[in-house]
Amino acid sequence: MNLEKWEGKKCDFETPRRKDNDSLRAVTLLLGLAIYIVEKVIAVNPELTPVKAQLRSFVNAEAGEFHPVSDPDIGFRGPPHLRVWTFTDDYQYLTESDEHGFPNRMPLPQTAEIEVFGDSLLAGVGVAIDREFSTLVGRALPIKGIVNFGNGGAAPNRQLMTFRKFGASFRPRLVVSCIYLAADLDGQLVFDSWLRDGAKGNYNEYRLALNDRLQPKSFWTFWSKVQRISHIAGKLTDLVLRWRGIPLRISFPSGPDVLLDIDSLRARAIGLDRQDSRMLSMIDSLKEMRALSQSGGANFLVVLIPSKEEIYGAPFMPEVMNQARVLEQCLEQEGFTVLSVYDVIRRRAKDRSAFFPHDIHLNAFGNQIVADALVNWIEKSGVLPTKKDLAKKEPSLFELTPTLTHL
Repeated sequence: MNLEKWEGKKCDFETPRRKDNDSLRAVTLLLGLAIYIVEKVIAVNPELTPVKAQLRSFVNAEAGEFHPVSDPDIGFRGPPHLRVWTFTDDYQYLTESDEHGFPNRMPLPQTAEIEVFGDSLLAGVGVAIDREFSTLVGRALPIKGIVNFGNGGAAPNRQLMTFRKFGASFRPRLVVSCIYLAADLDGQLVFDSWLRDGAKGNYNEYRLALNDRLQPKSFWTFWSKVQRISHIAGKLTDLVLRWRGIPLRISFPSGPDVLLDIDSLRARAIGLDRQDSRMLSMIDSLKEMRALSQSGGANFLVVLIPSKEEIYGAPFMPEVMNQARVLEQCLEQEGFTVLSVYDVIRRRAKDRSAFFPHDIHLNAFGNQIVADALVNWIEKSGVLPTKKDLAKKEPSLFELTPTLTHL
């Protein structure tokens, strides 16, 4: 009889626990279902999609259009004789290339007064050859030829190799090296590493793999990975950053909003030591490029081109400009002629974006700003004749009229 009472009490004790477990499972199931529904709602609604997810989606779609040709000396080049239309949410344009895979139309000139070197900012991404800034410079000056050696991810070390292999034969009078600091610091390191490893294998695959390994191990790196799998995490990040006064969506009176990458903002805000091995290697490459240019009678100019994070992120995160300031100061101390277009872009692009909404490259307006700055520098420096110079040399109507003499 006592045993039966004990067993009954035991049953009464286990029944609430079983009910609690069932309730916990039900709550967990409902919470998981709610999270799944919210994730799907955010994913299918562009207005709700986190900024980071939008940028990542655009980059992944754009990467599928890039098919470089391996080159044992400069890593890779674009496909030669290319003529392909590219369509994205930001733009549609015709990609063209010359016989070597650079963004020029054939035939190439026998000689070129100007040669321009740099990464994909020179490739006419989103704007095509006709509205890319080197083309605009060529039209604004009375010169016979300008050759664009823009190549994806080409930091100064790859620019140097490109000049040796393809550029010197054009006998230029002005050689321009364009530096996009947001990518070229790590680009310099990666190409140096590839050369040390014997320049073996596919450089494009090598650089993408090494870039992933170069990412600093921190909470933000972990959180970026979380955002790759969770739109809710990305949306919470957007809200927290906005609350802290760091907007990732920049609006303008005219034109679409521009999205900023928080990881790029953090990377620029770290600062740059004057003894940073990447910068020292970059300066060494530029010194050699300058020496080769001057040995052929050409002037050498370094142009510093900003990222949209540096332009539109500086008002609320001023430290993003630290790296650019350090590099410019070091270049000037080494005797380089430097043209920074940071200030002119910031000034002219207040009410209208100089960049695409998602893509990192300059839009047509941004390319025009850079072209105007270059032409203005050329006119002031006198390194090449300008249309104003030719106008001064043209004889007047009075000078062309024969003098009448009396016989």
